[in-house]
Amino acid sequence: MPVPVFVGAVLIVALIIVCGLGAVGVIPSLHGLKYPTTTLTPLRPTVSVTTPAATLGGTLGDFVQQYGSSIDESGLMYAATLAGQRVLIVVALDHPLQSRDGRSRVVALDVQVPGDALGAETWSAATADTIAQGFLPLDAQFQRAVTTHGITYRIYHSDQMAATFMPGAYTDVSGALSYSCHAWPPTPMAAGSGSGYGQCHIAIGSE
Repeated sequence: MPVPVFVGAVLIVALIIVCGLGAVGVIPSLHGLKYPTTTLTPLRPTVSVTTPAATLGGTLGDFVQQYGSSIDESGLMYAATLAGQRVLIVVALDHPLQSRDGRSRVVALDVQVPGDALGAETWSAATADTIAQGFLPLDAQFQRAVTTHGITYRIYHSDQMAATFMPGAYTDVSGALSYSCHAWPPTPMAAGSGSGYGQCHIAIGSE
């Protein structure tokens, strides 16, 4: 083979090799690129929820701080003296997903005469109202009263509760809450009377 032809062939081969190396160097670098990642925004908004201690919308920690440790293993029962009366407080919690901040909060509670005083200690209607209203959020506004089967439900609205719970945590209108008081143990003769009360039920929802 003539020298010029041989040299030309060598140059062509060398050019092919260099181009090949360049291509090999470019392609792997594409795999190393860090593309911007998309962070999904949770459907449940993140908000700062502030509620008065030991009320509807509060946490178990709020009740422990207010009344001390629970008196049973469930962690849901507390003993206290309210409006001059010994009472037993039993709370019910929602699922954390029902609260806007993802914390389990109180959606209902019963306040009643303690077991060792059933039938011996009762409250007046005014005392029962005072006890129940102490568990409402500070911004609760009275809306109306509804009487069903001799029991009167006092219905309130609270913007704070609407901001605390997801809409699905309510039985009807967002921000609605109510309480009712009656004899305990229930006795038909005491229902609707001005005395003989022994339990109040306070909860999210209108009834």
